[in-house]
Amino acid sequence: MPTIQSSTSCSIPCNLCGSVEVETVRSQDRHGQPLRSVICCDCGLVWTDPRPSADRVRHFYEREYRSSYKGTYQPQPKHAFRAGKVAVDRFAQIRGLLSPGMKVLDVGAGSGEVVYVVRAMGYDATGFEPNEGYALYAAQVLKVPVWQAFYQDAKVAPESQDFVTLFHALEHLEDPYDAIVRFRTWLRSGGLLFIEVPNSEATCQQPHSQFHLGHLYHFNLPALEALGCRAGFEVIKRATSEDGGNISVVLRKTDTGAPSNPRIPGNFRRVSSILRRHTAFRHALSRHPYVRPFRKLAARIEERREANGSRSGRELLDKLIYQHLGSR
Repeated sequence: MPTIQSSTSCSIPCNLCGSVEVETVRSQDRHGQPLRSVICCDCGLVWTDPRPSADRVRHFYEREYRSSYKGTYQPQPKHAFRAGKVAVDRFAQIRGLLSPGMKVLDVGAGSGEVVYVVRAMGYDATGFEPNEGYALYAAQVLKVPVWQAFYQDAKVAPESQDFVTLFHALEHLEDPYDAIVRFRTWLRSGGLLFIEVPNSEATCQQPHSQFHLGHLYHFNLPALEALGCRAGFEVIKRATSEDGGNISVVLRKTDTGAPSNPRIPGNFRRVSSILRRHTAFRHALSRHPYVRPFRKLAARIEERREANGSRSGRELLDKLIYQHLGSR
């Protein structure tokens, strides 16, 4: 059963409000290995503490992350089809925010499918990805302008972008606030930042699988919005996925100062209460553990059918774009 343990010791102050008053929400990762996750008692942000060294984190994402999660150095056809479907859905999320001539930058671009789809739909999209194998795949197989870099090293000219997107990337970063501040410098006046991350309030997955080595931070909507506002943005749109597993915000760059006190009254109690009540027993009483296997099975059958044969990643993407977006 998940437990919230009182604690006042943390090695990393809260990235949102700077507090060092925390409680432990989990002590193991999804594989049962030791991994301490804590929640800020002032704003409700959740993070991994302690954390591996900066060099270890960088090596993990550059060399190990994709192999660890996908079991491959570069995408196989089934991965390309799966990522292509996700990319089409992600384009649908941002389509209404795009205007002709916009320059779009995808941060944590993976194997480049989002960049490919956005470019296929007529926009000037580029991206960067820290993982070596996936960045090479994007550039060499999909032939899109995706380069290998961490955001700290990315060569992006100030005020050169109209739209920056992060699809399930912010939760992997060691300093989300620093990252958003940097993204702000890349955006022109009034530019947009789209962020999608897993929801720390989600109860659609097994309780033991919520926390793992790859995710350094966990946000709910109030925490994510507050982080964006602290970095000099205003929230213009917010959304939660149908199953509650993901949240997203659209932020607009402002010229006004950031609030001095990003604490969020009541958010700690809200998030910790949800985590405390999200037990294996309660999960078993919900629809999620029974619907998910059938959806996964249907998806895997479709992937196997579409990936069989000699279709390249580009061919698979072109077919998906034509079927769902009416282009190519």
